[in-house]
Amino acid sequence: MSIYLRNNIWWTKFVAPDGNRIQRSTGTEDRQHALEFEAKLQNDLWRVYRLGEKPRMLWKEAVVRFMREKQNKDQTNEISIFKYLDPYFGHLHLDEIRRMHIDDIIQQRLKEGVSNATINRLLQKLRAVLNKAHKEREVKCDPPYIKLLKEPKKRVRWLTEKEAKKLIMAVNPHIADMVIFSLETGLRESNVTLLRWNQVDFEQGIVYIEGDDILKSETAFVVPLSEVALDVLKRQRGKHPERVFTFRGNPIRRANTKAFKNACKRIGLEDFRWHDLRHTWATWHVQRGTPLEVLQELGGWSDYKMVKRYAHFTHQHLKQFVNRSGSGVATKSATLAFR
Repeated sequence: MSIYLRNNIWWTKFVAPDGNRIQRSTGTEDRQHALEFEAKLQNDLWRVYRLGEKPRMLWKEAVVRFMREKQNKDQTNEISIFKYLDPYFGHLHLDEIRRMHIDDIIQQRLKEGVSNATINRLLQKLRAVLNKAHKEREVKCDPPYIKLLKEPKKRVRWLTEKEAKKLIMAVNPHIADMVIFSLETGLRESNVTLLRWNQVDFEQGIVYIEGDDILKSETAFVVPLSEVALDVLKRQRGKHPERVFTFRGNPIRRANTKAFKNACKRIGLEDFRWHDLRHTWATWHVQRGTPLEVLQELGGWSDYKMVKRYAHFTHQHLKQFVNRSGSGVATKSATLAFR
């Protein structure tokens, strides 16, 4: 007999036509259903081996391979997303995932009061797993169309230099160094908190930023460091063999903590979050006259639209187009003004 019980669930165990040993849960306590599952699985494997059909892949297997291959630096959030999706897809093959399953997830998250932006992060991760399996693996997978929800226009919240100094004085020293480093480099929170010493090149005065989480960008880029940023890094030397920013000898994972938010409240910074330090860095650059195309490269943005939202913080480049010296209209206006 090729099926057997394990914790009241029937499992199947047999040798596939290609010689591989198959051992898998049927997911049922019903013996007849388990036999039907096994028969279908054996038939599918025979068709793959004899007829050249694409094999099927379980959602769980696709997730494991995705995480192993992507090796995203901050996997905590990624794991929480996949744990949430497991009850919906854990028992399914990739080719069984339909739009109705995705609609169920969206409606459930909306009932839970989750924002559209948070739901979109989940949908983007789901889409990434399906697309990777569809494009890179020879398996049955026809990803359904996944439309993201509308999000409110992203606001640009930034600090004046006076406010920035107050914030630096209000937080603990280990957080203050990360605030300063963020204001000098414009790096995202995870790029700062998870920064490793092997990404730092003191001789060239740069840090290497690897491809961000799949939700952001997969493109690596180099960030030149100011003297202030270099001083911050030098103060961290010797505290940890691998990670740059630590607290009491332990690596820091999050910066936008309750302590940071409380410090903002104490000094009157309303509606301010850690990511707004990146907005502040970009705004200061534009106000100093940094061209937007240069800012895009410095900030590692792949989409120019993300940079254009800072354009309204400068007007110097527009002045040359305002005064029309010698024009008839300008001369007539000046004459009328002195009558």
